[in-house]
Amino acid sequence: MVVKVGAAGLCHSDLHLINGDWQKSLPLNLPKTPGHEIAGWVEETGTLVPKSIKKGDLVAVFGGWGCGFCFYCKRGDEQMCQAAKWPGLSEYDGGFSEYLLVPSYRFLIKVDEQTTFLKPEELAPLTDAGLTPYRAIKKVRHILGPNRNVAIIGIGGLGFYATQYARILGSGATVVALDRSDDKLEMAKEVGGADFSLNLTELEVRNKIHKITNGEGIDVVVDTVGLESTINLAADILNKNGAIVVVGLFGKEIRTPLFQTVIQEYQIYGSLWGNYNELREVIELAKRGKIKHQIHKFPISRVNEAIDLLRAGNIEGRAVIIP
Repeated sequence: MVVKVGAAGLCHSDLHLINGDWQKSLPLNLPKTPGHEIAGWVEETGTLVPKSIKKGDLVAVFGGWGCGFCFYCKRGDEQMCQAAKWPGLSEYDGGFSEYLLVPSYRFLIKVDEQTTFLKPEELAPLTDAGLTPYRAIKKVRHILGPNRNVAIIGIGGLGFYATQYARILGSGATVVALDRSDDKLEMAKEVGGADFSLNLTELEVRNKIHKITNGEGIDVVVDTVGLESTINLAADILNKNGAIVVVGLFGKEIRTPLFQTVIQEYQIYGSLWGNYNELREVIELAKRGKIKHQIHKFPISRVNEAIDLLRAGNIEGRAVIIP
């Protein structure tokens, strides 16, 4: 199938790809067109595509292109497939282009334009920035509830959505946003709905967490950064039976104190992207107006400028490339 790209989100994973950070773990044949957050319209269909999918349909592209036959695919987690081929991150080119080749209609989510206000520039970021923290918080929502506390470290493209999911899925839990940027923290409170915000550059962050939680600590920490320093902070502010969910990939390893991890029964999760059905859930939340967006649009002629701004940490929310 061929999709006419309407918008493609710019992700830190694209920076890792461009920088060559993943050469050993994710080898690629170059040149490669990046872009794995994609939405647009069906341009061409093959003979095996159901008649319910036709030219001109608005679609979001699920990026976890699995084989469809293995254990992970059959249980619904195609992004976990050991033979996965992700657009812009493997052998297929991505969405920083006018058109995208999609190997199967299974990877498309049709969005009825007659029943939604969503545009491609809002749909595209949902396929990763909006999907990844949704899966992460679903993993630990059983820990949350009234008088519980959830912290989001890193209020970038993922963290902005994460603060909203923490409120939606947290069943009344207190939401704390942590970042180094006052502007991003203000966005997390005013737009994302965080109850508290703390700047990581300030002194006594741990004491302030202690005060916010009445001395108990944080029950769930979602780390959208993944540096050794942020993971250490997460472990240091956890409550008993607390959980850390790591989705960021800036660091190289996870280290936590053994004694506290065992005695306090800490839990550490890795969470990869999200599956097809979770993306459908995210899009449905967006269609019902439950999710707010912070989008910065760049024409494809300015893609390098957008990359430089993201690398410098000067984009609040998500940059989206428009062909």
